[in-house]
Amino acid sequence: MKPMSHYLAPLKPGRGVLLWGGHLRALTAAAAVWGVARRAPVLVVDAANRFDPYQLVREASARKISHQETLTGVRVARAFTSHQLVRLLTETFPAIPEPGSLVLVLGPVSLFYDEQVPLGERRRLFQDLVRLLARIKTGSALLLLQPRLPRAAANQHFGRLLAPVIDYLVEVESREGHQQAARRQPPAVPALPSGRLWSARAHAAPSQVQQGDL
Repeated sequence: MKPMSHYLAPLKPGRGVLLWGGHLRALTAAAAVWGVARRAPVLVVDAANRFDPYQLVREASARKISHQETLTGVRVARAFTSHQLVRLLTETFPAIPEPGSLVLVLGPVSLFYDEQVPLGERRRLFQDLVRLLARIKTGSALLLLQPRLPRAAANQHFGRLLAPVIDYLVEVESREGHQQAARRQPPAVPALPSGRLWSARAHAAPSQVQQGDL
């Protein structure tokens, strides 16, 4: 939890973070419990089929947070197509969650690489998604967790469209069996301060998503 707290400490309503890479099943659970520990309403949108409720409960137990508090404090919704994801955020999921919420979107780009949907339509839908995320971000802390794309996927550079809602990004890698979070260079991201979710001292230098990564 300490590495997670280190990178998420600057999050507050109006800020967006992108975690990009591997281990997102465990990181999603850790981030959700991190929000619950700070008594923030947590909303999870799973668009990558990676959310694991058992991992959530294990993470809560490890942090000595009751299962009831965790399961009550975390709402989960799933989408299986790009159309469903946009419709979910537009109609089913609250467009503007409760003030001070932590909103996690797991796999914001993943569904838009479905080649059964014409590329032009996917780009239009993704632009709609970015507008919805920007609206959510005005009153909530926004955390996006994006798995790496399959090697066979033709890169459509959706990261360029996603960049406006991201204030900083962290690349998550695995080395020698250990999870590590590495600040992406470039752009330069300074060491992030520890603190609470809503800390007035928390800050992060603006950065852009690498073009071509997503």
